[in-house]
Amino acid sequence: MKQIGLIVASAVLLLCSCSDDFLSKKPLTTFSEEDVFSNASLLESYVNSFYTVVPDPLTEGNIASITDESYFRYGGNSTNYIERGQIDPSRFMYGYEGGSAHNIRTTFLNIWNRAYTLIRSMNEVLSRIDEVTNITEEKRNQLKGETYFFRAWAYGNLIERFGGVPLITKVYQLQDSMGVKRNTFDDCVDFVLNDLHQAEALLPDKPSEQGRVGKDVCLAFESRITLIAASKLFNDSDDPEGSVFKGQYSKDKWTRALNAAKAIVDRADIGGAYSLDDTYDGYWTDRNSPEVIWAKYFSTTAGDKAQLLYSPTFFNGWTACEPSEALMLDYEMKNTGLKPFEDGSGWDPNHPWQGRDPRFYKTILYGDSSCVFRDSVFNNHLYYDQPGTKGKYLKKGIMNWNQTQDTGYGLRKWHVDANPISETENGTIMFPWLRLAEMYLNYAECAYMLGDEATCREYINKVRSRADVQMPPVTDTGSSLFDRLVNERRVELAFEPFRYFDLRRWKIADFYESIPIMGCAVIEFPDGSKQYRTAVVKGTNPKENVGSNWVYSSKWIYTYSYRGKSYDIDYGYCQSMQGTQKAFSNKMYLCPIPQIEVDKSGGSLVQNPDY
Repeated sequence: MKQIGLIVASAVLLLCSCSDDFLSKKPLTTFSEEDVFSNASLLESYVNSFYTVVPDPLTEGNIASITDESYFRYGGNSTNYIERGQIDPSRFMYGYEGGSAHNIRTTFLNIWNRAYTLIRSMNEVLSRIDEVTNITEEKRNQLKGETYFFRAWAYGNLIERFGGVPLITKVYQLQDSMGVKRNTFDDCVDFVLNDLHQAEALLPDKPSEQGRVGKDVCLAFESRITLIAASKLFNDSDDPEGSVFKGQYSKDKWTRALNAAKAIVDRADIGGAYSLDDTYDGYWTDRNSPEVIWAKYFSTTAGDKAQLLYSPTFFNGWTACEPSEALMLDYEMKNTGLKPFEDGSGWDPNHPWQGRDPRFYKTILYGDSSCVFRDSVFNNHLYYDQPGTKGKYLKKGIMNWNQTQDTGYGLRKWHVDANPISETENGTIMFPWLRLAEMYLNYAECAYMLGDEATCREYINKVRSRADVQMPPVTDTGSSLFDRLVNERRVELAFEPFRYFDLRRWKIADFYESIPIMGCAVIEFPDGSKQYRTAVVKGTNPKENVGSNWVYSSKWIYTYSYRGKSYDIDYGYCQSMQGTQKAFSNKMYLCPIPQIEVDKSGGSLVQNPDY
């Protein structure tokens, strides 16, 4: 008789060796299968463990630093070798650099392992839950519906990263053959949607308990999955044949995605179940935000020190995630709705952060900005001394470079003033996994792809007209409208793990993830005047290595196409603070299956191209 609980029989694709010690003993941390499926309370606890299939929000957020969104300043993290193009199947385990502690969480890199471990447990519940007799039908439906949802969530996360994967629906035993093959991408999407439909039929619309999965959560995730499946990476008219790596091209997939988005949008616009929060930061500071469809709620007893990693050093944080200069440039001017580099924007390079989209000020800590922490005001005064050598700037003040922000920017988003930022205290915060603004932008994109530009503009402008944002309405048409949509997702969803996946599903990551990560160096001269210069933190073509720094002696100029025009952005003379480079190759549109799993499959698992 097997034991389940903290000790769970390994998933078929983990293929790790199993001892014969699955006896009927009941240690403090384990229960037998018969215990769980004869006790409604144990069964509920077992199903509750499936909530761990959701990646830890603040760890998952590290993938922003693989993109042009931010810089992750610490070594020993797997995002570092991904962004410099050194990803391969043997390195695709968090424990390779991040340490074995990361394997207890569903992080970006060990999603394959964790997902299949939990999928096995979910299959077990679905195959045996009807055996449980001391349970109400309402509770049985809830647990069954949640299990269907989390199996869909697990497979959805897998196919977004890997393409088609093996669909495992039975509970494999030790004596069973382990040879499995990848299903086609389209089959996997259909499977996920079927599980979501099963869950929708069993769950209430909005459970009274915060954080609990309901029908609306299923509808929102269906919108996300169908959007992914309709996008160019997996639905390409120039490469229409389906396979395990991508779907067969069909424009009807955009209609499916539109209908899925409309289902949850109508719950807000017609049913009144959701509405945009009046304040942009409401969806992470207000635990009763009307915008949030599903979130992870941290508490003082289970807070995971949620703000510690990303809060700036002057808050006692670790400053792990530092926004980039490129992200700063994508926040439009409040009065004109134009990016700083566009003609007529009204941008003043001598006051680069004034007059911007209000979301900028609630997302990014910039030079000269301030922020409240437990009733105290902290200033982000990160100046550089006047350079003594070309391109080499030293930070001024009592803190050395590795105690401040390398890009000159800090992350304000997810900050809650009253929360502790400590290695010993937890705070309350919420991380929304599904919220209405995403659904509006999903709907807008589907409408655009189906030729309904009026609806696309309407729903982009709904997001832009939030009470404390009130940006000028978008009026663009054609390809310029798509550019505005791309930028709206960039700004509205910043530091929610979307940028990485958006760049890939649109197939534009090869440009944006090869651009150096830039920061802003504020030079303060003896007379008190200031000058703002960009500084490379991670580059692509180091001129020479001087000590631990790569020095760049030529200008960095990148040409951006936006709204039908090309703009040369001059990033100036600069140096990087780390001896690492940033690179992208086309194989990185999909993640590699961990090589150990390919090897254990005996060759039945086909690796993704070029790995």
